[in-house]
Amino acid sequence: MFRHLTLLIAACSVLFFFTAASAEDPSAQVRLTAEERATWDGSVFRIEDAKSRVSIASIKLSVSDLKPEGDNLVGEYTIEVPLLQSKNDRGKIVLPLNLSMVELGANGGVLHGQAISYQGGKTPNLIICEVLPKKGQKILLEITTDDRTLEFTSRYSIVKRKTDS
Repeated sequence: MFRHLTLLIAACSVLFFFTAASAEDPSAQVRLTAEERATWDGSVFRIEDAKSRVSIASIKLSVSDLKPEGDNLVGEYTIEVPLLQSKNDRGKIVLPLNLSMVELGANGGVLHGQAISYQGGKTPNLIICEVLPKKGQKILLEITTDDRTLEFTSRYSIVKRKTDS
């Protein structure tokens, strides 16, 4: 699926639960139990910077540490398009959690969410993250905008934050 989609230069944005995704993917509607949610306490989901291409244009994606907030992983993204700086974008990512940290870390899974640009007037975009722990902690990110779908391949880690005692 990831290999057959067209790439996109338009800026991405992620924030609220994507209702179309939840209609297509029943697992996106599943919410965590209190016990499953507790497995995320003090942890962050870290994605390494990634690059993609649209025609001759290079696209760079940076994502801050995604932290649990309620039933979501929340963070910020930056997209840089060196050849078309007008397409650069920053925004917020919200990925509804449907898996415990233990389950996602051991078996992987797919998270559906949205990217919402900090620039006014942009449509929120669907983001799909396929987490593949058995393939070297690979993550496939697919961001669908009004024009195209951008595909990024990167690596991830789940980092337990140290808490002061």
